[in-house]
Parts: sequence; C-alpha cells; structure tokens
Amino acid sequence: MTVFAGHYGSLDLKRLADTRVLNLQITAEDIDDLRKRFAISDRRGLDLPQGTITTGDRVQISTNDARGLPFRLYTNSENTTYVDNPTGDYLPIEFFANVDAMGAIRMYRTFAGALSNSDEEYLAVPLPVSPSDPTWDVQVATLPGAYHQVGRVQGFTFSTERESVDTTTLGDNYRGFSHAAISGSGSVDCLFDFKDVDNNEVPFAIAELIQKIEIGSRFQGKFYVLEPFGDQPKGFNFTEGVYYEVNGMFVRSSMTVRADQIVECSFDFITSGQFFLRAGDNPIAITTEDDVNIGNETTLEDLGVLRESN
Repeated sequence: MTVFAGHYGSLDLKRLADTRVLNLQITAEDIDDLRKRFAISDRRGLDLPQGTITTGDRVQISTNDARGLPFRLYTNSENTTYVDNPTGDYLPIEFFANVDAMGAIRMYRTFAGALSNSDEEYLAVPLPVSPSDPTWDVQVATLPGAYHQVGRVQGFTFSTERESVDTTTLGDNYRGFSHAAISGSGSVDCLFDFKDVDNNEVPFAIAELIQKIEIGSRFQGKFYVLEPFGDQPKGFNFTEGVYYEVNGMFVRSSMTVRADQIVECSFDFITSGQFFLRAGDNPIAITTEDDVNIGNETTLEDLGVLRESN
C-alpha cells in the first residue's frame, strides 16, 4: 500500500470578484503622471477603506464622462501604440493593480507585473492634467483572477460536516434523522512573506484579503492532497491528483512572532456554496474563448466531448 507524505500537498488560490460596482471618482489632485499612479475616492471625496483594492487584484474601471478616462491606454504589449483619454469601445479598462502604502494604484497588464511593480508591462498610465479639471466619475469593479500557487505554505487542514436534523416525534420507538446541508471549514498554516516576484500569491496577500470590507474575502481554492505533475508515488499517473475544490471565505488570520523563531501565520476559512473532493483526474481547467470554465479533460471525456472518432 502506498503511503502519502505531506510534502505532496500544495494550495492554489483564485481571488473571486464581488458582484457590486462601486461608484467612485478620480480628482485632478489624485493623479501623479510622473510616478504613473493615481488614487480613487468615493463620491464625497473621501479615501476608500484600506484594502478595498490590493496588489494583484484584477480591476475593471469605466466612465460615462465624455472626456473619457485621464489615461494613456497602450493597445499592444510592446507599448508602442496607444490611445489617450479612452472612451467608447476602449472601455472598460481591465488591469492588474499594484497598490502602494498610500493607496495609489498602478495599472499593469499581468499579475506578475503587478507583483513586481516594474517599469514595464504597464497597461495604462495617467496623463498630465490641470488642477482645475473637473472630477471624473468612474465605475469600479473587481473581476475574478486566475489560479496562483500560494507560497510558503507549511500545511493545511480541511474538515467536512453533514448537519443532521432530528425528526423524532413523541412516541417513536427509534430516533430518526433527515439529511441536511454539508458544510466545510479549515485552516492554512504558512511562513510569513510579504513580497514575491515569482508569480505566486504570498501569505500577506491572504491577510489583506481578510481586511477587504467593500469587496469581501471570498476565494476559490484547490487544496491538494496529491499534487499532479510532481514526483508521484510508484504506480500513479503523472497527471493524477487528489484535491478539494472549494468556494470559501477567509474569516480569521493570526500571526506568531517570536524573537527566536520564524514568523508564522495561520488563516481560517469556511466554505460557501458547493465544494468537491476530486481524485484521479487532471485538475487543469478548460475554458472557452470567453473565459467560461467548462470543466477539465476528465469530465469532458466522460461526456464524450473529447473522444476521437475514426
């Protein structure tokens, strides 16, 4: 019998979008074209709550202003062609955000670019504006991102529970139960890290996720007991994996800081909606051109979608 060691496991995390569109504004004083960053405030001119948008978030911004947005939008990956003050067909703009300590935003083309905060891969940059320019009313929403592996994970726990409803009535000889909802919960243990340039999520990002008040702390995760494409035990296929696929919400974070030990952190979560325990199939999602998830190779093969015919 094969014995699985804990080092086979890992965690992939996807930030989920909020369903709300935030009605916000950009003022001339919020724009710094030299540093290629800008800030957003609410319609009263107040700063957004800390963590409304965090580094790595996929953000959508649009406006109904006839002037367009005060940005230079690069229309090719080499940043050699661009549109100033985009309107109409160029809106909404979707970008990955890098957010500095003051809450100012830079707009990047990729998740990795947002993490590294480099002077390349800008999707758009602010244009010079006059202090007397009227405010731009904008609509801002967050979009779901892609799966990224969480770095520094030391382990996780996951538990499922079926709630049972007692249906015993007075005079029944035996106790009776009815099926009810299934719920899940767990925790993730990590070594603390706040910066990563390798396209991974970091524990600090999860801590920020819990702080999101306006947007929320929902996520989609794959908790691997056996990770595919790694060093599989003897007799197991290269693409086989065992993992929980979860829609959940982080509800608690804790840090352990001691002078003689590595800083550790732990995050508790609960499931929201369905979750699945999958085994033996390839967990790489297959999507359409419109980025609609239609399953994976095994599920589609079961349906006959990928079967070849002579």
